Amino acid sequence: MALQEIQQEGRRIENQKPAPWGFWATIGFSCIIGVVYVLVQTIVVLLFIFVARLQDEHLDIFKVADSLKSNGFCLAIATSLSAPFSIGLTVLFVKIHKQITIKEYFCLHTVGWKELGKWVFAVVLFVACHDILTFLLGRPILPEFMISAYKTAYFMPLLWLALVIVAPLVEEIFFRGFLFKGIESSRMGPAGAVIITSLAWSVMHVQYDIYSIASLFLGGLLLGLARLKTHSIFPPIAMHILQNIIATIEVVIYLRIVPNGV
Repeated sequence: MALQEIQQEGRRIENQKPAPWGFWATIGFSCIIGVVYVLVQTIVVLLFIFVARLQDEHLDIFKVADSLKSNGFCLAIATSLSAPFSIGLTVLFVKIHKQITIKEYFCLHTVGWKELGKWVFAVVLFVACHDILTFLLGRPILPEFMISAYKTAYFMPLLWLALVIVAPLVEEIFFRGFLFKGIESSRMGPAGAVIITSLAWSVMHVQYDIYSIASLFLGGLLLGLARLKTHSIFPPIAMHILQNIIATIEVVIYLRIVPNGV
């Protein structure tokens, strides 16, 4: 009888834990964050177009806009400038909830080095298997978008900062942090949180082809699983950063080996 009472008390305490925003509130706030994120990046692109037209008034605006999609310098600035707005809004929407701390909402819990090492090894294994499969399918391991971005980076450290640090932080805080928490606590449950956040994250990368987006979806499932199993956002952040570091190294090697990067 005592055991049953303890279990009931445990469930009662669990049910009393502050809940995050509900499913639809989470989706609504996420849409606002996404719109602001895209708006800031659009403004950056428009500024690049404006500067280009000042230098040559006969330039085709649409061709310039199309070329900026894979321009590394534009990408780095747009990513870096949109980050504060995205993270700031995400934190704001958590703070106005008031019933749950930022630490708990984003699962800012430390994990042991051994646990972190397991997930780091998992992402390295995933990247290796992906590259081998891509090679066997006769597809280019590096998307043309990445090669073009690095060739037009202008100031490489800024691109590295944007891709290796800024982008993983922004995306993980939003997808595996805010969005994951809201979906996980809804009827969708943990499995729904892993799948939906992975799908949303992969679809966001519209600059890639279907194969690359599918690969990102699978990688997102691994990141979501890490977030679910460790109850911490730090492993997926570390894994995401490592993935981008590996991609960066691959591009650098490619551009050094292949003449003119073609």
